[in-house]
Amino acid sequence: MSDPLLKVASPTGRSCTSLFGPTVVVGTFVICLIRLCGFVQDDAVNLPFDDQWEALNPLFQGQGPWGTFLAQIGPCRLGLGGLIEWALYRVTGWNVRAEVWAEVIVLTVATMVALALAVRLRGHLAWSDAVFPLLLLSPIHWETMTLITMIGHGILPLLLILLLAYAWSSPNTTTRVFAVSVYGAINFFTGYGVCSVPVSFGLALLLWLRPGKEQAAAERREAGLILLCLSGALMVFAHGYRWVPSVPGWHFPVPNWWDYPRFSILMFANLLGFRYISATAVVIGAVLLGLTLGAFVEATVKIWRREATARAKAVWILTGVTFVYAAFTAIGRLPAGIQVVFMWRYVTLMTPGICGLAVAAEGWSSSMPRAMRCSVAIGWVALAGMIWGNFLPEQYGAAVAKGKRIWIASYLRTHDLRAANKDTGCGIYFPAPESPIIADRLRWLEQRHLSFFRDLDHSRPEESPPVSGR
Repeated sequence: MSDPLLKVASPTGRSCTSLFGPTVVVGTFVICLIRLCGFVQDDAVNLPFDDQWEALNPLFQGQGPWGTFLAQIGPCRLGLGGLIEWALYRVTGWNVRAEVWAEVIVLTVATMVALALAVRLRGHLAWSDAVFPLLLLSPIHWETMTLITMIGHGILPLLLILLLAYAWSSPNTTTRVFAVSVYGAINFFTGYGVCSVPVSFGLALLLWLRPGKEQAAAERREAGLILLCLSGALMVFAHGYRWVPSVPGWHFPVPNWWDYPRFSILMFANLLGFRYISATAVVIGAVLLGLTLGAFVEATVKIWRREATARAKAVWILTGVTFVYAAFTAIGRLPAGIQVVFMWRYVTLMTPGICGLAVAAEGWSSSMPRAMRCSVAIGWVALAGMIWGNFLPEQYGAAVAKGKRIWIASYLRTHDLRAANKDTGCGIYFPAPESPIIADRLRWLEQRHLSFFRDLDHSRPEESPPVSGR
């Protein structure tokens, strides 16, 4: 579908859209990337922190690539994120900053995939595609970047989810089957990309039950192949898997069962910068959730009516994964209290739903008058700009970076975990701030001149076995 916005002929005979759209998108992309890189340069510190000590268990235990791929942290496997850490930390001497820069690269590629999806659906870039760099290339991901650095938690799944949506929209059957199977399988294993499991299966099953009116047999065969491949991946995933709740004393349901939908609503409000429970936050979160749900339902109806366009399939994947993630997070985290909904780490996998909503909104506005189409596009860019324009991540990131640097200086001076924790007023592993396991791991890193010890002029003592355990 060609973009009807700003179709005014230029003196060269080309439409203004063909020049204006790419210029706006590229300019926005560059500005967003500069801000993100500046944030990382200033606030990424070479120190493992909190949950990251557990995510690095396979490396401390000397496991190989496959063991790292299958390893779990809480309810999720490390998957591709674990493999990247396994390779990256070996090459860089356990440099946490290198992993943060890898996350910047992943977010950059994710943004390019989102833009490629928009071009595939429309035929060219439009100025409204500035939504994607504003949503994706933003410090709102700061908690999994500079606080607790874990590439496989949400940032890498975000890329894989966008790749999955792009694969489903492919016009080539062979490419579609292969890419959906590969991206879908990898997503099963990689952090909260596991939330794509019911969405991928659901779409393939819908297409198998309700193939297109033309070439129905071929489309049913294609959906069957995808279901077969994803089922095989699921069997591998399930082998040796154990349910490990991320909240001590987890139970389901909580007494106030109505907090589950409220939790999901507040996750949408959190994305917009509402970090407190109020009537305003609930109303705005409910509106955004309702719009996203409307996009998902519309895509479902089209698929059921055997009108599974590339846009409908992309919207199904993007919005569906966000809904599954919101439900999964509400079920998993609500026993810890509803206030945990405002953790920044949750916003990363809420962004696919907003991307899907933007894709759906363009389809909705296609039959509207030109002025209305323009208003819709401006509205979505403004929404993304409001999300991007939140500068609290820089403030939080700077405070955390300062604390980490003080902790490193104290530890290098005292070589005592308890003293460093006391000097900074906080620990680097919250479940057990004075854990002997963390103390042993710090000594292990120092013996090998790894992480923040790497540049110190110490002699390398003889090797000792890695420390195991949590």
